[in-house]
Amino acid sequence: MNAVNEKNSKHIPRDTIQQGKTLLSERLSNTDLEQEPFVHLSVKESYNFATDEIDKKVYLSLDKDFIAQGGLSKLHPSALKVLLVIASHTDKDGYAWISQESIGNLVGLSRQQVGVVVHKFLLSNVYLNKKLLEAIKLRKKDGQEFYLYHPINCYLDYEVYSGEDELSREYQELDAIEID
Repeated sequence: MNAVNEKNSKHIPRDTIQQGKTLLSERLSNTDLEQEPFVHLSVKESYNFATDEIDKKVYLSLDKDFIAQGGLSKLHPSALKVLLVIASHTDKDGYAWISQESIGNLVGLSRQQVGVVVHKFLLSNVYLNKKLLEAIKLRKKDGQEFYLYHPINCYLDYEVYSGEDELSREYQELDAIEID
């Protein structure tokens, strides 16, 4: 699920991402908004033998109280879709740097529409005293700009791949053949 995120991160220096994370953390620590998760993300990394890459499975769930209290009815439908895509592309620290074009491809919107949704409905609004997204625009050394997103009021349960996959019983029971 995080393949778009990882491909783009190869072109964005880690120190730039880390600086953005620090700036967003400082910004959030200076706010008086109540932090109470309304989205629960459960992420599990695993090794894919076929592609020789780390795969990520992301499961999202919404807080029933947020829905029952009318938060979901106040949230624009496209805003929810965009927020869920951003949330599903977070790293283990809860930050995402997926492009607006990639978000648009995943939710059926143009890059421009994603930009409007992010700014008008997610960054500028608070729902039931909960801000849902914080972002910062960063510039790479080549001058290209990108957004670093941080879904807030989001509980993240991230299980990093440990390198200790259990091989299937069939695979374990294969006899090794020695070749001279």
